[in-house]
Amino acid sequence: MTNKVSNSDSNTKTWRDLLFILVVGIGLGILGGLVDKQTGTLVGTAVLLSLFGAYNNVLDNNRRLMSGLVAGGVAGAVVGAIAFLLGGIPESILQAALFGMGRGILLGAVVGFITRARPDEGDSVRIALFLVFGSIVVGAILGAGVGLVTGLTMALVSNGWWGAVLALGLGIVVGSYLGSYLQTRQAIISGGVIFGLLALVGTLFQGIMAGLVIGILGGALTPMLVVAAIGFFGGLTSRGLRAGAEEAIEAPAEMIQQGAVSFLAPAILVGIIVGAAAAGEGAMIALAVTLALIGMLLGVIIEIEQQQVNRLTIGRLIEMIMLGSDRWPIVEMVAKLSGVNRRTAVTGAILGLVLGVLGAAIGLLIGWQLMQMFDMLV
Repeated sequence: MTNKVSNSDSNTKTWRDLLFILVVGIGLGILGGLVDKQTGTLVGTAVLLSLFGAYNNVLDNNRRLMSGLVAGGVAGAVVGAIAFLLGGIPESILQAALFGMGRGILLGAVVGFITRARPDEGDSVRIALFLVFGSIVVGAILGAGVGLVTGLTMALVSNGWWGAVLALGLGIVVGSYLGSYLQTRQAIISGGVIFGLLALVGTLFQGIMAGLVIGILGGALTPMLVVAAIGFFGGLTSRGLRAGAEEAIEAPAEMIQQGAVSFLAPAILVGIIVGAAAAGEGAMIALAVTLALIGMLLGVIIEIEQQQVNRLTIGRLIEMIMLGSDRWPIVEMVAKLSGVNRRTAVTGAILGLVLGVLGAAIGLLIGWQLMQMFDMLV
């Protein structure tokens, strides 16, 4: 009797998971059809749902995985829609700087409000208002810095062949520093090569790909520049110019190796949003897929670390990114899909890929029909 009940629950879970993948694919397809981004929608959906299928097959509890994907996807679609409505795609370095800084201020203020400091019990209304206002101001200032660096980076790498060379160089530098987190030569070289090639490809193809890649680079570059500047000033004032240069070069790697998630994750998220916003209407589908991917991976992290969180909401998702731990469980996340779990993960990935692309194709047709109806009404 127990086996029958167990088999019934397993079958119900399987069908529920397959239906979830199909529905998510349809939803992303409709959004992609509305903004007329068919190729990007199919590719993004394939990556997102194949990875979801892989993790879904190897995790015992998929509630956090599902809720993280949904929360991230909804947040990304909303932020992308706002970015599109704000408009103003930059065409010069000054415009790019103002574009990035303005959106960084807005994002930072919203995040500051969501993650605001809470008053202690018995504190007056004045203190509570001060904490709220202070959190918003601090968030806006930090967001402005990330947005400014991201905007300038976008402008500089979009200027011909030398912009592509600059993007390649920035990608190698940022990727190498990020690879130093694992403190192995192979990881440093791999990080530099992967990010360098991504940056180069992004600048060559432009569009949403460039926005996302340069957004990641600009976001990661901001805290690295800050600690490098601090290290340079400290070395310069104590031991001279050469010591300042050495401190500036070593400071970002030390920051990452000592645990820099709380610095890098918020900056990279703001960079991604600012970079994607420069791609116009494509920002909606790009941010929906990207933030859904981030939310899903946060669900994996919660499962690995066995945190007492049943499901992820948009607020919880933002708090985890902005106020998360100082550790990335990258090795454990990769291990979940390898070793004895490899075959199970591959099966899940194939199912997610097939159903996701099928759902996205159906959704694209629906979105296209909706646009046709809208054009007729207008």
